[in-house]
Amino acid sequence: MRFLLTGFAPFGGSRINPSYEAVKRIPEQLGGHTVIRAEIPVEYDRCGEVLLSLIDEHDPDCVLCIGQAAGRSGISLENIAVNVKAASVPDNAGVLCSGEKIAPDGAESLQARLPLKELCTLLTEADIRAKISYSAGTYVCNNLLYHLLRYAEEEDPRLLCGFIHIPADESQAGDFAEGTPTMPIADVVRALKLIMAYLAEM
Repeated sequence: MRFLLTGFAPFGGSRINPSYEAVKRIPEQLGGHTVIRAEIPVEYDRCGEVLLSLIDEHDPDCVLCIGQAAGRSGISLENIAVNVKAASVPDNAGVLCSGEKIAPDGAESLQARLPLKELCTLLTEADIRAKISYSAGTYVCNNLLYHLLRYAEEEDPRLLCGFIHIPADESQAGDFAEGTPTMPIADVVRALKLIMAYLAEM
């Protein structure tokens, strides 16, 4: 099986983005499967373009996009992407969105193409905090997920794909308010490996 695994570049003043730090720790060969790893820009206008170019180049069987959601305490398996761009802060290119559509001719929402209930149970039984999330927000993470799911719906219905939000890392303690939940990157890596092993057996 061929996996495409993506994480985001740092944003919001942080030195790192734990999503890509975790992705980098997944080996290029895992359990006999190929893993392509890539960093995605935190930019509304470029994130989808970069992702779809990677899909076109590598023809993966499964695409897992990882992003940081500071404030969440565990792994969030995203169920849905909405056709909206809105945030109180700009992206890394300085673009500020306030409710525009991602795709003017697109569906209002699209659902992930992963067995979320089974994956949530898998992680919970491995003592990794996890839940199914019904909001990926309206920032660049949701934007990327929408582009991914629209591609799958229109171009490749067989593609397994979805988005996983992770908490902040311990090393970002100075980047967020005191008491912000964290999860070690090692735990995120363990979760990703479990998810990939499960999906490879489907």
